[in-house]
Amino acid sequence: MTNGVLGEIYVTTARALRRCGVPGWGVFTNKELQGGGPLIDIGIHMLDAAMYVLGFPAVKSVNAHSFQKIGTQKSCSQFGEWDPATYSVEDSLFGTIEFHNGGILWLETSFALNIREQLIMNVSFCGDKAGATLFPAHIYTDNNGELMTLMQREMADDNRHLRSMEAFINHVQGKPVMIADAEQGYIIQQLVAALYQSAETGTRVEL
Repeated sequence: MTNGVLGEIYVTTARALRRCGVPGWGVFTNKELQGGGPLIDIGIHMLDAAMYVLGFPAVKSVNAHSFQKIGTQKSCSQFGEWDPATYSVEDSLFGTIEFHNGGILWLETSFALNIREQLIMNVSFCGDKAGATLFPAHIYTDNNGELMTLMQREMADDNRHLRSMEAFINHVQGKPVMIADAEQGYIIQQLVAALYQSAETGTRVEL
């Protein structure tokens, strides 16, 4: 991304979607204790990955819509059982983050959503020269009408969690690492709060 292969990135899509994946254990379905549903649990990871790759551009506004259509009707999923009478988090949330540079980030996240795929966890970037996905990493474009793949990895990195732990250890030891800092974490928390605020109030949130 840093060498300009994609050109100007103007549309980014972050997706963390489960078809039938409401967690039936712990407090995942309790908004008061958990803070929210799929956005704060799984969507936040794809949002973080997207913002990191984009270089944390300045955010202009946030607009979101959340839905609670399935968790209050059903009581079990692939991840366990829950009481629909006490289900208080969103099933799904969809949001648009607008940047001051003119670009947008479209976020989709769900615990339960009637989609074909069982699970989607990915980030895609659309630039004016090429496009890309993260998991697995692909870069693609066209040349005089011919579709071209510039880079393709068949599988996502299965050791990325281990590498995260190694990066933490290296950071503690004072070694240089490419790792998110506290300020970036704060920005992600701000975005999550703004997305929930927009969804709850039905209004655009300016940042």
